[in-house]
Amino acid sequence: MAKRIEMSREEQQLYNELQKLTKRANQRLVRLERLTGKKGTFASRQLYDYLGINELNAITSASRIRISKKYTIQQMLAVKKATEQFLKEKASTVAGVKKIKAEYEEKAEVPLSYEQADVLYRSGKSYTWIYEYIPKSEFWGVWVPIAKREKWDKETFAEQISLRIGMEIDEELKVDLEALYIYVMG
Repeated sequence: MAKRIEMSREEQQLYNELQKLTKRANQRLVRLERLTGKKGTFASRQLYDYLGINELNAITSASRIRISKKYTIQQMLAVKKATEQFLKEKASTVAGVKKIKAEYEEKAEVPLSYEQADVLYRSGKSYTWIYEYIPKSEFWGVWVPIAKREKWDKETFAEQISLRIGMEIDEELKVDLEALYIYVMG
């Protein structure tokens, strides 16, 4: 028989909130996958990157958000924050993705696949995404001055920032961090 996990009232309340949030988010993930034919497109890519870190491991093999009663309050809060951020993004809805695709098609004056629109969406992201992981004041007040003073190259910058945000460097994060490096270092 499985051992019952005891939770405080606060933990149980947070867990119940997470169940509702993750159900909504997982439904959106399924809808996006059906629309685009791929996993990890548009707003879901950033969600997967954040929730897939070793400290959380909150993504299932089927690319859905996982929650567990074994999570600490900090882990549950991290999952909650990332999930809420995903749900706020217009690129997390079918209508939002269709609108984004239509805007890119209008600019390009040619039909685009969802895969092409996703590439354009990710390449056009602003550099403010880093503020979701590092407060703006810390990023500009601590990390940028250190990078300039120590004359970090883009690889060192990517490694140090990824260590700070607690994420392993995959190809997409590497590209984002290198683009951020170029923006920051001029």
